[in-house]
Amino acid sequence: MTVDFAQGPLATISLPSPPGVAARIIDLAQDPTTEMDQVAKVIGMDPALTAKVLRIANSPLYAQRRRSENLRQALVVLGLNATLALALSFTLVKSLRGTRPNGLDYPRYWRRALLSATAARALIDALRRPRAEECFLAGLLQDVGMLLLDAAHPALYAGAAATQSDHASLVEFELQRVKTDHAAIGAAAMRRWRLPERIARAIGASHGSRPRPAVDDEDLFDHCVALSGPIADLFLAPEDRREFAEEALAVERGTGLDKAHFGQVLASIGAIIADTEQLFDATLLDPQETERTLEQAREVLMIRNLQVLRDINVLRAVAESSSTRAQELEEASRRDALTGAYNRAYLDRILASEFENSLRHGWPLSVAFADLDNFKSINDRFGHAAGDAILRTTARILRENTRESDLLARYGGEEFVVVLPATDSLTARQVCERIVVAFQETRHEIGSTHAIVTISIGCATHGARSPFTDVDSLVDAADRALYTAKMRGRNLVVPFERGATDLAPSAARLRRSV
Repeated sequence: MTVDFAQGPLATISLPSPPGVAARIIDLAQDPTTEMDQVAKVIGMDPALTAKVLRIANSPLYAQRRRSENLRQALVVLGLNATLALALSFTLVKSLRGTRPNGLDYPRYWRRALLSATAARALIDALRRPRAEECFLAGLLQDVGMLLLDAAHPALYAGAAATQSDHASLVEFELQRVKTDHAAIGAAAMRRWRLPERIARAIGASHGSRPRPAVDDEDLFDHCVALSGPIADLFLAPEDRREFAEEALAVERGTGLDKAHFGQVLASIGAIIADTEQLFDATLLDPQETERTLEQAREVLMIRNLQVLRDINVLRAVAESSSTRAQELEEASRRDALTGAYNRAYLDRILASEFENSLRHGWPLSVAFADLDNFKSINDRFGHAAGDAILRTTARILRENTRESDLLARYGGEEFVVVLPATDSLTARQVCERIVVAFQETRHEIGSTHAIVTISIGCATHGARSPFTDVDSLVDAADRALYTAKMRGRNLVVPFERGATDLAPSAARLRRSV
């Protein structure tokens, strides 16, 4: 449904402008050339916002080996897009909570909004998909249309407390009274504020029919937002009205997460409620009530002969067993058997896709080549078993010190590649330097011997300031930077610089010349 604020029953709605800091953050999010320094400068203007960003970077959601002591370190941990989404969450909530309520039950509204955001984040994390912070923001703002309706029609929600506690009834109530619903209004508001279209779309679809099976990551994003409100209601509803089995089926149908994983999602929500309360200066639930809710969920979801769940699982097993097996085989074919990283063939596909996305959307793309400096000598001295163990440890260190949105692949031998989508050169270098520090702090035990393993990394970035003609040129630049790093010493990161006189020939050319 498309909403025109200038016509019909919505002509009386006065859409507030985003607060100053939020407006600047939105501008940065719209600019594909935005760099970390600009974001740090804007966030640093607000001490309270800075403190929140630092707190969340050091929270269990972003568990790191090292604590972030300042804003720049926190931004490296979170990443550019995640920082922008989280900063918007904090600033918009602060602004919207300052409005005056009319008939709307504000305490319940904000409890549900924050629980929904937490649920959306927990769902997309369980699915191991990117853009968790944007999903949190969409879950948080999915009912913002209620605030706008309450301001435009002060009597709309007055005396409708029971209706406000039942979202399905609430949508019907709004359609009867104002010929639209708060989801459509919220989506229009987000577009007016120039928030990412993904967030506006998810908000607009958040109260439609129950999610059908997702077909891609965009579908999953929308489903996580649509499911987050009903999941929040499980925590807010009286004990006798909590439909755990029904929501488990909806989650399984829409995302593929079975009832066991759904139980884990509920537990994750319960575990981070306290952090959400502190970050947003709100009280959501009494800890004892949270535990009672989770205990009830465990009891319901563990009933093995729950008829509907059993029937659904049987049907899925029959109908999808061959498809699931095919998916498992396909995923296995993408992986390097030794390290679990993606293999060279899949890397080539992803690089081509990400380069095309970079060209289409105008966002940067960084590629890093990492090579173990002394691997051959260790392998020759201690044998292939020791070498294999070091390669597995290397893959683990790279995974732990890159971000959820980054892709790790084994390029061949002791070489690995990290693809960093939507990442500028400064952020890419900071991620690479974090990897080097982790290698310096890791002890490689081979029997009773301690082996010192060092790494060299070269990185290159395609962007508005340093465009490459094609993906092969970008990869070649990162390759050349890697071998320059190896010639300069060990445990070094070298970014590709055009015109640098000491950049080595590419590794590919070196190998061809041997």
